[in-house]
Amino acid sequence: MWLSCTAALQRCAPLSVQRCCGFSACADAPSEAQLKVPKVHHSTVALVPPDGAWATIQAARRSLGDRGLYRWPPHINLLYPFVPPDRYPDALPRISAALRSIEPFELSLDALGCFGGRQRGVLYVYASAPESLARLQQLQGALEAAMPMCDDQRKAGGGSEFVPHLTICHYSSRAEAEEAKARLEASDEWRPTTFRVADAAVHVMLRQGDSGQFERCATVALGRGAAEAQLLEPPARFVGMPLEEEEWVRAARMEAKKARYGPRGGGRRGGRRRSPRRSPEEREEVRNRSPEQIAEIRRQRAAKKERARLLSEA
Repeated sequence: MWLSCTAALQRCAPLSVQRCCGFSACADAPSEAQLKVPKVHHSTVALVPPDGAWATIQAARRSLGDRGLYRWPPHINLLYPFVPPDRYPDALPRISAALRSIEPFELSLDALGCFGGRQRGVLYVYASAPESLARLQQLQGALEAAMPMCDDQRKAGGGSEFVPHLTICHYSSRAEAEEAKARLEASDEWRPTTFRVADAAVHVMLRQGDSGQFERCATVALGRGAAEAQLLEPPARFVGMPLEEEEWVRAARMEAKKARYGPRGGGRRGGRRRSPRRSPEEREEVRNRSPEQIAEIRRQRAAKKERARLLSEA
């Protein structure tokens, strides 16, 4: 059963954000053991542009047929997956304190990019200016320092640094995403989007149910002297989001889910082919692997699967 923000507050006594002046050094801050709970993909901390900056982004998402149009507002995930809602009262003081160290800044999302491979592709918009990238990495780094178990976004790009991106549309391959990028750049629909990252930009968001929409459970302000963040009851939808999921959006989402999990919604990816048989030399190499080599291969596979999941759900 889903927990509302009020229910979460009743189960976990809230801490005073004003008294929590640091991270683990603060006496009122939850311990790492308290916050080391399973992360969920229906919970996130994300940067969402203000309402006035949505028009170009949403028009591009709609024209390109983004299956996330109803589920996700325009966003840059900062901590995703995040802790479940019954842990928000523990987490909120930590991320609120972290963002007091980050001063508001201007951000221009002015460039289009793609990532993915043969089985998935993502078209996204990002800030090309080095100073903007640095500010976004500073923002995400402060949040991750407050919630060190939520390091998935920093690791998702395959490197040691956070790669901020705002998804425009998902595709079945990177090649398709690149084609869409070329069309969008050549059209009159696309232009840079500039806004200020300040009091109403970073949100704790929650989606209830597989067909639900991400809504705000808290808005966390930036800067010294920022007001105390409050959990919202009920969670608040973003004004510019659709009231209902259109049939084409739902159909695209269901098709992607089927391709990912198969007709029954679980197990191996539908249509996945077996790898070619190994040669005798390759089989001999496998037999001679050390326990350390096997552990490293498993670690790399797990990291690859997690990156793929984050890319498909972002």
